Amino acid sequence: MNGLAYKNIIFDLGNVVVKLNSDGCMEAFAELGLAPYLDPKQHSEGFELMRKLGLGLISTEDFCNGVRNLSGLSITDKQIIDAANVMLAGIPHNKLDVLLSLRSQGKRVFLLSNTIDIHWDYCVENLFPYNGHTVDDYFEKVFLSQRMHLDKPDHRIFEEVVRQTGIAPNDTLFIDDLEANCNAAKEAVGWNVFQNTNFNDWPELFNH
Repeated sequence: MNGLAYKNIIFDLGNVVVKLNSDGCMEAFAELGLAPYLDPKQHSEGFELMRKLGLGLISTEDFCNGVRNLSGLSITDKQIIDAANVMLAGIPHNKLDVLLSLRSQGKRVFLLSNTIDIHWDYCVENLFPYNGHTVDDYFEKVFLSQRMHLDKPDHRIFEEVVRQTGIAPNDTLFIDDLEANCNAAKEAVGWNVFQNTNFNDWPELFNH
């Protein structure tokens, strides 16, 4: 597949642009004593808090209060947020270079992610700044589940992206690490898709 054949390229965030460290994140929560409360097998209430946060049905403050109430632990918002952000292991500079190159070639580049503000704010402040560039230099527009009150693979989230951007399916490539999201994008709006099975796969699409 030649990624440069497309006018519009839509990227997922986690394990596509940003390397994720799920094990490290759970270890950080365990150190706070929170791991059992965020395990859906042990506490459905904790899992429900995370689901509501991901869809923007509750605020970050509400989430932190809920975690404290559920666990009974005396921990601060900052401790919870810092533990959550251990999930974000970094963005390789070569990926940022590709994103900048695509935009310089006139491509319309977007981000579509099931992402909470806790993670997005960390990425904006700590991971995207590079050689004087900020997040606005990489993406024309970002679409985040917490702000849209929708998440992948719900067909409506893909339809909303099309509604807001006016992009044509045959001119669009969607890159995501999950097969379910790729299939949903094809079914919902007819996008061309690439499943990023290994973290460093997708830059090769643009080396033509």
